[in-house]
Amino acid sequence: MLKNIFRLTILMMFVMFGLQSCDDDSSITGGGVNPEPELVGCEAANLYDWASVEFETSLDAGASTWLAFDLTETTLFTVSINQAGFHGLMFDGCDGEFGTPPALYDFQTNGNGVEVGIVTEGLYYLKITNTRPNRLDFTFNISLDDIVYGCLNNDAINYDETANVDDGNCTFNDCNTEWYTANYGDMVLDCDGNCSPVNWVGDGWCDDGAYGIYPSEEAYNNYVECSNTGGEECNQYIVVINLWCIEQNFDEGDCEVIDEECAVNEIEDCNDNCAPAVWIGDGACDDGTYEYNGNQIFLNCDEFNNDEGDCDVLGRTTETRPYPNGRIKIQ
Repeated sequence: MLKNIFRLTILMMFVMFGLQSCDDDSSITGGGVNPEPELVGCEAANLYDWASVEFETSLDAGASTWLAFDLTETTLFTVSINQAGFHGLMFDGCDGEFGTPPALYDFQTNGNGVEVGIVTEGLYYLKITNTRPNRLDFTFNISLDDIVYGCLNNDAINYDETANVDDGNCTFNDCNTEWYTANYGDMVLDCDGNCSPVNWVGDGWCDDGAYGIYPSEEAYNNYVECSNTGGEECNQYIVVINLWCIEQNFDEGDCEVIDEECAVNEIEDCNDNCAPAVWIGDGACDDGTYEYNGNQIFLNCDEFNNDEGDCDVLGRTTETRPYPNGRIKIQ
C-alpha cells in the first residue's frame, strides 16, 4: 500500500513539473525567433534617385542624416543645401553603421551649390551633419552635369573655360628662353599666364595691361618694321603684361586693389571675410568657433553689435581683437 502511494506521488510530481515547463516561456532555450536589429547610420540610409532627389527637412545641432544613391553612369555632381554650416562626407560603401573609409569627398556647405566631384557607377552613401549649435531647416538637392575635360588652370595657354574637369594636360609658357633671360632677366607668370619680368613687380608702375614685352627677336624685328608705317596692328608682336590681380598682390601695391564683393546673402565679417548674413543674431556666438569657406568667422565686434547679442553671454568684447598675420585695422 505504501509503495503504491509513493509511486502515485512521484507520478503526480512529474505531471506537475511538465505542466509548469510548458507554461513557462523562460525555460525555452532554443527555437525562438530573434527580433531584427535596429538599423543605424548608413545602414538606415534611404535610397534616392540621383536625378530627382530634393527634399526639405531639419537637423538638430550636431545631428546627422544618411542618404544612399545608386548611380548607373559616371557624372559630375553638385550638392545644394540652402544653409551654410553643414558638413558632408561621401562614401562608396557602408561598413556597419559607418561609411567605408576613407571618405571619397569631404566638403562644407556655403548656402549655395558645392561642386563635390566625379563619381562612377555604383552605390554611394552621403552623411550630412549640422555643425552649427542650433537646429537648422534646410532644402537639399543634387544636380548632375556632363563631364567636359580640359585645362582648368587659367595661367595655361590652353586654358578651357568650358571644361569642368581637369585633364592634366595644361601647357604653360616657357619663361626661361635665352631671349627672355638676355633681355629681361628672371621671369614670372603674370595674371594671364604670360611671361613677365620679375623686376616689373612692385617697381612703382602699375602693369595693368598698359605695357608689354617682345616675346622673341623675331617679334622685335617685326614690331620695328611695322611701327614705321603701322599703328595698333603692331601690337600683335607684343605680349601684354597684366599684374593687376590678387595672385600678384595687385602688382605688389603698384595697382589699385580690386575689392571682391561677397555673394548675395553674404556680409563681410569683422575681418572682412565673407560670411552668411543669416548667422548674425541666430543664437550662436560667431567668435571664430565656426568656419565658412575655410575662414574663421568673427561677428563679435561693435559693427555687428556683438553678433546681435549672441556673444553677450560670454561678456561683451572690450579688448582689441587680433587680426591675422599681424594686420592692423585702419580706422
